[in-house]
Amino acid sequence: MLTREKETKEAGRLSFRAPVAVDGPAMYALVERCPPLDLNSRYCYLILCDHFASTCVVAEQDREVLAFVTGYIPPDRRDTLFVWQVAVDHRLRGQGVAGKMLRSLLERRGLKRIRYVEATVNPSNDASRALFRALARESNCHFDESLLFDAALFGAGSHEQENLVRVGPLDAVSKTLIGR
Repeated sequence: MLTREKETKEAGRLSFRAPVAVDGPAMYALVERCPPLDLNSRYCYLILCDHFASTCVVAEQDREVLAFVTGYIPPDRRDTLFVWQVAVDHRLRGQGVAGKMLRSLLERRGLKRIRYVEATVNPSNDASRALFRALARESNCHFDESLLFDAALFGAGSHEQENLVRVGPLDAVSKTLIGR
């Protein structure tokens, strides 16, 4: 389905909404412009927009996708939002857009049961680590980090290790703090 009505939330000059399949190519192009983010296949972004729209968000201005967060709920941890990828166009960096997108996801009616936010972050990605530390601070929750995937699993010298970061547990009070 290429078009669906999705909730749109105004945040300054950007609007935040769930993605639709036609956003996939723009998301792919944005990641191409955001090294060192891992570029997934075009098909992957189409599937994320179509199958996981309820756990993803795009930020757009004048119909141009300028940022996004992709995520999903792991089947064996229904109380957890796993953030797969965060991309922000260079024109918007340093303006708190990633945090606003993440908060807009957590405020969605369909994600009220979420108690934990997880993501993988490599050791050199200070911006992502800061995003999740800020979420923990804003929601008065714990921030934990541990090794998830050793670098050797990615092949010789091709990728840094990926650490699992976990924020939570979120409750009604912490979600109220996030929504401010």
